[in-house]
Amino acid sequence: MQLLMKNNKLWYGDNLEILEKNQPNESVDLCYIDPPFNSKRSYNRIYDQEKRQDRAQAWAFLDTWTWNEMANDGFHRILSNHNGRFTEQAIELVNGLTSVLKKNGLNAYIVNMALRIAEIHRVLKPTGTFYLHCSPTAGHYLKLVMDAIFLPQGGEFRNEIAWCYRGGGVPRQDFARKHQTIFRYSKGRTATFNVDEVRIPYSEDVTNSPASRYDKSYRDNKVYEGYRPNPKGKHPEDWWLIQPIMPSDKKERLGYPTQKPKTLMDRIIRSSSNRGDTILDAYCGC
Repeated sequence: MQLLMKNNKLWYGDNLEILEKNQPNESVDLCYIDPPFNSKRSYNRIYDQEKRQDRAQAWAFLDTWTWNEMANDGFHRILSNHNGRFTEQAIELVNGLTSVLKKNGLNAYIVNMALRIAEIHRVLKPTGTFYLHCSPTAGHYLKLVMDAIFLPQGGEFRNEIAWCYRGGGVPRQDFARKHQTIFRYSKGRTATFNVDEVRIPYSEDVTNSPASRYDKSYRDNKVYEGYRPNPKGKHPEDWWLIQPIMPSDKKERLGYPTQKPKTLMDRIIRSSSNRGDTILDAYCGC
């Protein structure tokens, strides 16, 4: 695992250990993580360091979890409230999930994530924001973990953002899986949110409609009474239609299998941080 911090400082190692030893309390303005999804897959990179296609498709990381000594140790750290990091609700949640799920791979993943989410909560400033990128595989469990850690300590659940995209790979017996989820939480009741930095263009049917020209037919429509389009653009919804990095995107694509597009990162950083803030990526896109 890797940890990226302010001033382009990159730490390589177990992010839990690095967070505990190197990141002070309330020192981070914005944290985004794209951790493993518990997808039960092995991921390969498709380019070498010089961006030439790697014929061997070198192994990048394994996203398969088992209950082992490390998971058992983490479980007991949570139950014993190691270093005072865990709320009563988080302890009860992890203990209850273990009773239901038993000590299996899914529960090992939940314990692993709970340990790190608690540390991220600690290092966030009171006005800090946390984005957790996940998939339907285990996202519903991570939402429970986030609620149990953030809400009892005065935090707020802000958004469930659906990152939507189009592309190939359609299953024959299911709807096409074309979105991932990003949970947005704040450590306190107030948080940085610069909506003017991330406004998006209005659709053509809005910009070409009588509403945009404020004519009489628009003014007489009580549904839109008092509405005026913002000259800076539209306030984004909680679903973001942003295309993933395509094979043809040679300038941006590095060959790492779960690399996320810069456009997605740009919206998160611009909306939830200011110039000079400290931004933490505790998994480096994983």
